[in-house]
Amino acid sequence: VKFEGGKLPSSIGGLIHLRFLRLLNARISHLPSSMRNLKRLLYLNLNVAIHEPVHVPNVLREMLELRYLSLPLLMHDKTELELGDLVNLENLWGFSTQHSSVTDLLHMTKLRSLNVSLSERCTFETLSSSLRQLRNLERLSLDCSYKIYLGELDLDFIHLKEFDLDFIHLKELGLGVRMSKIPDQHQFPPHLEHISLFDCRIEEDPMPILERLLHLKSVKLRYDAFVGRRMVCSKGGFPQLCALEISEESELEEWIVEEGS
Repeated sequence: VKFEGGKLPSSIGGLIHLRFLRLLNARISHLPSSMRNLKRLLYLNLNVAIHEPVHVPNVLREMLELRYLSLPLLMHDKTELELGDLVNLENLWGFSTQHSSVTDLLHMTKLRSLNVSLSERCTFETLSSSLRQLRNLERLSLDCSYKIYLGELDLDFIHLKEFDLDFIHLKELGLGVRMSKIPDQHQFPPHLEHISLFDCRIEEDPMPILERLLHLKSVKLRYDAFVGRRMVCSKGGFPQLCALEISEESELEEWIVEEGS
């Protein structure tokens, strides 16, 4: 629906027994402070999918029963969200290191799915040390691509070398960060089953690394994940692969698939 002036009515705060609220694609630019009354929410999706920043008041910290939270892709620069008390969260999407402290994640030990939007305020090393505490994490996505599109982030994320991705329970990994070379095999989770790379602009062929990850069942390369011209899948690689998606790789000219790959 389209709300007048792009504002969610403050009367939403009267629905104190509400358990589920999804504002997906609602084109809202302003959320009311009365939302702090929705203390019984289990599910909250604020992914309103607009191209301008959303005003989000610091009211989420009081929703202690939340299990699922999806935050807007873009928030006002001065937005500061305290999320450390949301200890029951199992799914968190759109967590921004620009608008929340990465140490808030230390308390979310029940998290199984996490999407992090990166900013200059947080190094991979700092993020890695915080994520170490999330023993139940099964799905992780790291993304800074939208910042690059907006011209707000001009960093070479070769610093991915500092990031240890070796989480024992992690099954799915998404990387939307710039890097000239994919991390070495030993830096990936030992039981990784699904990987998605997007807008990474990797210059070296990622296949020699990926095909040695023995448990991979699906690989997705999207939106110039790889900007080299030649890609080779060698014999004996990808022993369990069931699905491979290669889309919008504008520089790719030659793909060699050896017999037995």
